[in-house]
Amino acid sequence: MTPLKNQPSPEFERLLEATRPRLHAFLLSLTGSGAAADDLAQETCLVLWEKRELFDPSGDFRAWAFRIAFLQAQNHRRRVARRESRELPGDELFERIADTAIDRHGLGEREEQRHGALLVCLKKLNETHRDLLLSRYQDGTSLEQLSLAADLNRNAMAQKLFRIKTSLARCVRKQLGETA
Repeated sequence: MTPLKNQPSPEFERLLEATRPRLHAFLLSLTGSGAAADDLAQETCLVLWEKRELFDPSGDFRAWAFRIAFLQAQNHRRRVARRESRELPGDELFERIADTAIDRHGLGEREEQRHGALLVCLKKLNETHRDLLLSRYQDGTSLEQLSLAADLNRNAMAQKLFRIKTSLARCVRKQLGETA
């Protein structure tokens, strides 16, 4: 008996399952939110499933899956901006962040360990500090805007960000068992 046309091959299922954790990590890098990454990973898997017949088995499954995940994240980003009535940094910045995240998730075991440690340490930050970092480095909020919102002068905000990043780096080294 031959498989039905819309039934996936066992190889497709294996590739999807093997890629799922990396997709989630990639989406978490783009959104900074575990809940959003969970939802987007599920949506991405559904899109991959629906488009499974379009996948060329001789192609790079991960690249195809990450491209679809990127598009899902881009749509999510726009929905959030509309809902919160706020401007987003340009798509060019978002694409650079995505390229960096794709590179990160395609790297070796050591880099994956560092990224995992970073995610653990980000979760350990208090919400205010985490939001501040994400606003500055993910959303591209200017130092001036952050300073105004926190009622601090620019230098004080720069120092605050420096201290948070230093603390984060120390935590990552500790997670990895490295010495300063």
